[in-house]
Amino acid sequence: MNPYRTSFYQKQAEWHHYEGPDQVRENHELRSRYYEWFTRDWLPADRTGPILDIGCGSGQFLYFLNKKKYTNLEGVDLDSTQVEIAQTLGFKVEAAPVIEYLNRSQGGYEMIAMLDIMEHFTREELYPLMEAVVKSLRPGGRIIASVPNAESPMGLQCLYTDITHELAFTPMSFEELLFCHGMVLSQLRDPWPAPLGLSRHLYRSLVCGMRALESLRLRSLGFEPPRIWSNVMWVLARPPESKL
Repeated sequence: MNPYRTSFYQKQAEWHHYEGPDQVRENHELRSRYYEWFTRDWLPADRTGPILDIGCGSGQFLYFLNKKKYTNLEGVDLDSTQVEIAQTLGFKVEAAPVIEYLNRSQGGYEMIAMLDIMEHFTREELYPLMEAVVKSLRPGGRIIASVPNAESPMGLQCLYTDITHELAFTPMSFEELLFCHGMVLSQLRDPWPAPLGLSRHLYRSLVCGMRALESLRLRSLGFEPPRIWSNVMWVLARPPESKL
C-alpha cells in the first residue's frame, strides 16, 4: 500500500482547513451546482433506492443527492474526521476500508458513486474493489465515476498533482476496465467548464470552439484529438443489458 495514501487521506479535513459543519455545508452547497451539471440525466429515477458513495469525504456528493430528494444514502471513507463531519450533517456514513464495508453491506445498490477515488488504487488493488462494487449493484444498477483523463493535454498534471495518485485513464482503458468486470461504458462527459450562469455559458462556447480548431490542427498533423479534453472525465457505467 502507498504509505502516502494512508497518511494523507486520514488527514483530509486538516488539509482542506475545515472549521466546522457550517463551513462544510456552505462548501457543499456551492459544489452542488457543479454536480447538477456533471450528473444531468444520469441519476436513478427511483429516489428511494439505496445509493452508496465510496470515498464520501465530508458528504459533498451525498449533500447534493439529498437536495435532489434521494432518501436512501450511504457513504464510506477512511478519514474518520471527515466521516464525523458528514455524520453531523445527518448522513449515514462510516469510516472503514471499502471492500470490508461492501462485504458486510446488504448490497443491492441502485447506484454506486466513485468520484475521484479509483485513481488512488494500484491495478492489483482496483481489480478486487471493482469486483466487489459490481457484485454489490442490484440488477440494472449503475456506477458514476470521475477519474483523471490521460488523453487531456493536462492529463499528466492531473495524474501527478496528488501524491497519492496511482493511475490515470483514457476512455479506451476505462472501457476495458469495465469490460473485465461485466460492465459497459454508457456515457462519457467532458465536465469543464461548467456553464453555470451566462458568463460561464459563453466561456464554455468559446472553449468548445477553440477545442474544435485544435482538433482540426491535430488531425492535419496525423494525430487523433482527445475524446474528452478536460483533465477529469465523468463516466456512467451500467450492465450490458442496461446500455443507454
